[in-house]
Amino acid sequence: MQVQKNTLSLFDYIGNSSNTDADFEQAIARQKSNIGSEIRGLQSDFSAQKVDDTLERLQNGDTSLSLQTIDNMLNFNMISVSKDLQQMADDLGINSDVNITHVNGQWQVQGTTDGDRALQQLQTYLDRNKGLQTKLNTINQLSEMVELGKSQAFAKQLQEADISEPDVVTYLTKAREYLFSIDSFSLSNKHLSLTSQGEAENFFAEIKQTLGLSDSKTKSE
Repeated sequence: MQVQKNTLSLFDYIGNSSNTDADFEQAIARQKSNIGSEIRGLQSDFSAQKVDDTLERLQNGDTSLSLQTIDNMLNFNMISVSKDLQQMADDLGINSDVNITHVNGQWQVQGTTDGDRALQQLQTYLDRNKGLQTKLNTINQLSEMVELGKSQAFAKQLQEADISEPDVVTYLTKAREYLFSIDSFSLSNKHLSLTSQGEAENFFAEIKQTLGLSDSKTKSE
């Protein structure tokens, strides 16, 4: 999936702690605004692949949305899509876990080249259901946004632990590259899950180990 690369400094993502109280008060006030228009703006950003723009607004407090709101949207959208795909897999008699990966702009069922008729039929269902493809795109983008937002919060912890600026920038760069490279779902007879979900925490844990940081030196999110 192509993601617009803006010329933002990675440290633009890290808020100025001296403005925290003022930003918090402003955020509360903005909760009274029309969230519906904010959600439409978010959807517009997704269509134009402007994830960075959305994150910048979130970090600057220029929107009444929050990462929690986006996470709620993610979970809400997952319900109908999961039910749809699970029902189709059940109708086709697919009992094993199936990976659905974003390849060349389309969601593709992995393993369809081995002659498995059921998997091929599931792929045909995906190909014909453009609405479902769009929903999968939206869910994947919402997850990437939530995970990248968490990574930016983790970067603040590295700053507070006196990690050098180059190391923090390297962390943010690698976290971004990693999170935007995970475009896949896992479908089982119990649920549909995102591969990217929770990966910000896993990546941060690896970085802390690499930098020789213990949990006591960094604050939990």
